[in-house]
Amino acid sequence: IPEISWHDRASLLSIDIDEKDCGDDRYRIVTSSMQKEIRVWELVFEKWVDGKTPQLTVNFIANVVGHQHSINTVQFHTYNEGRYLASGDSEGRLIIWNLSEQPHLHQNCGEDAELPPNKENWVKLKVIHHDSDVTCLAWQPNGSKLASIGRDNNLLIHDVTIGKRVLSVYNLREFPNGISWDPLGRYIVTLSTDRKMEIIDAVKGTKLRLIYALDFPSLNFSYHSTNAKPTKLFYDDQMMSFKRLPAFSPCGQLIVVPCAHIESREKNFYGNYVFKRRDAISSGKPSWILTSPKATFLIKMCPVIMALDENTKENYSGLPHRVMWLSLTDQAVIFFDSQHSAPIAYIDNIHYLKLTDASWSRDGKLVTVSSMEGYCSFLRLSDEWGVKLDPVPYLEATPEKVKTKVPRRKLSVNPCVQSSPTPKTPRTPSVLNFFGKTTPQQKTCGSEKKILSGKPQKRIKLITMD
Repeated sequence: IPEISWHDRASLLSIDIDEKDCGDDRYRIVTSSMQKEIRVWELVFEKWVDGKTPQLTVNFIANVVGHQHSINTVQFHTYNEGRYLASGDSEGRLIIWNLSEQPHLHQNCGEDAELPPNKENWVKLKVIHHDSDVTCLAWQPNGSKLASIGRDNNLLIHDVTIGKRVLSVYNLREFPNGISWDPLGRYIVTLSTDRKMEIIDAVKGTKLRLIYALDFPSLNFSYHSTNAKPTKLFYDDQMMSFKRLPAFSPCGQLIVVPCAHIESREKNFYGNYVFKRRDAISSGKPSWILTSPKATFLIKMCPVIMALDENTKENYSGLPHRVMWLSLTDQAVIFFDSQHSAPIAYIDNIHYLKLTDASWSRDGKLVTVSSMEGYCSFLRLSDEWGVKLDPVPYLEATPEKVKTKVPRRKLSVNPCVQSSPTPKTPRTPSVLNFFGKTTPQQKTCGSEKKILSGKPQKRIKLITMD
């Protein structure tokens, strides 16, 4: 934790690491706070005399001004060699900045005379207006579009290359403050303080699935158990956090969602839900819950897809590779992956005040964490955390190439046709498998099918869009 007042001791609200490679042990970050400025920095990790312990050097790059209120969220993006920066404030202004090759005309771009001159010139490209606070934003993976949500309960998508709005989704849930864009380009997921998660078609803007409450089976958490009953999935608005940020895995096959909250007579349980891609769209049911000591509010995925850990036989997700992510509570950073049933790392008590945001570098070796006290933490991960998968699976991330569904003649479907059973996952104190057991209705379908098999049944081939 370097003792740097990143924004003159103002509370930090957002932090992001540039996805464009800067070289070995060199990273570019951007920070925003309760102040009106955005600041860009360069991090350089230099080895000490012992050759092992890294020494962090922080270089000032730019102070970017243009907002009149506190800046809630900020993110880098690179598309077609263009360098972009998006920032949203509590007045409802979302500004898209572009890195210009022209040097800045002034010695310093800001009110603080003690700052050194800017080394980069970030110019205002587009100003987007929400009717209330901009709470969160998400760039289209490998694309030119930017999605933003605000307290006006609207989702707006703009193409930054042409400066026009291409999609509007109104009347979202109450106070949405988390958004994630599918790396395969099909879906956008939002999470709100009214305990609702919504899955939206990223191309058409139609609302596909609202996930709010489900009929839970009886669950065992360590030495405690819950009764089978209808249960609301997420924490209510009493959880004070700036974000409720879900995330897709870089392969697009998992959706990890924070703010899991299951109430029981004995104890409340917290953690993250893990949805399989198909289950989230078709049934809205989570596949697993990863428990945590306190309520979580943010998920950030490691961009690196790794090979399976050969030292362990378990693989609860069933993926042929391994993905890793971090989860934030108000005081802790917890690391999980798609293979191990327990957290693989836990870091606590690194700041006096609440944590606000986190970001992961493109190479997977650096994690940044911001806090309300105005300081940042930097976590360095060694190569022992995983082996990068080579070659990396190809991911299609262009929503315009999604095939249109061909209208087909309606067919009567036998209600007793049994779907393929969900693979059983061993229950552990950390990972719980939901809805994995066969219901009594499914067991009777086999005998009823024999009775109804007087005529030869047609073979119906179901086609699903991943």
